[in-house]
Amino acid sequence: MNIEIINKLDEITELIKKDDDLKEMRRLEEEILNDKNLLNDIEKLKNMPEYSSLYLKLKEKIFSNEKFKRYKQLEKEYYFFSREISKKLNSFSEKSGCK
Repeated sequence: MNIEIINKLDEITELIKKDDDLKEMRRLEEEILNDKNLLNDIEKLKNMPEYSSLYLKLKEKIFSNEKFKRYKQLEKEYYFFSREISKKLNSFSEKSGCK
């Protein structure tokens, strides 16, 4: 890959690491991992038949947790943001003939 692209990617990576939303997401992740009740509910949900009444109630309970809800929102934003970056990087490699 072109050295300019690599340097720019390093700059972007450093900026992202400093982003307040990413810091919030990491903090929320830590809080969620320390919330034994929430983790227990998430684990129960994984083992339930999907769309059963208990499944839906438990899922509603999990997503009513503000920390979890905010974390999932940020996670989705970063997922789409990373896909956008990946597409741009792929377009550079296609233009230069790299494979």
